[in-house]
Amino acid sequence: MKSSVYRNATVVACALGLLGLLLAYFQVSVSFESEDPEKPFLPPTQKLRKQTTDSPPVFDNKAEQSSKVLTYSNNNSVPKAGDQGSLRMSNQTDQPVRLAMLARSPVKGEKTQTNSFDVPAHWDFAPREGNEKGLILSLPQGNLKLEKGDILVAFAQDGSRRYWGPYVVGETSIPVWNAQSKEWQLILSQ
Repeated sequence: MKSSVYRNATVVACALGLLGLLLAYFQVSVSFESEDPEKPFLPPTQKLRKQTTDSPPVFDNKAEQSSKVLTYSNNNSVPKAGDQGSLRMSNQTDQPVRLAMLARSPVKGEKTQTNSFDVPAHWDFAPREGNEKGLILSLPQGNLKLEKGDILVAFAQDGSRRYWGPYVVGETSIPVWNAQSKEWQLILSQ
């Protein structure tokens, strides 16, 4: 009787072990979601306010924000067909963001200046990165020049499933062409 119990326990343990190996081989994972998705995962940053009395310190739960913010300038014009320029990106959100770009494919028989990149590219931004002046984006091979038809899309990397775009350069209202500085401006905001 005892040997059959041990034999059954051994068979169950081996079966569970094989199942675990199979799951690991196929990279199956199990995760549990929060019951309250609106609740933030991280506690808000705390900032100590100066006190002139002898009372205990008071904490302010607001994240420190800059008063200067990049906005679209008034000297924006409608881009011409051949307008190429760099991309200035500003992340004014409280989320880490990835900006992805796909270069326009040339039409057969069309003779154009080809960019020095053929593959999609992406850039990662911390919350509020480039908030004041924006950041000029570049590629490892050199400068990035956007042309009409290139596609941009940005999405949050914090699991919130937020995204901005897709934006088609020169065809959608964003990004905006700044004729004075000869650059495209993309500002992501809440």
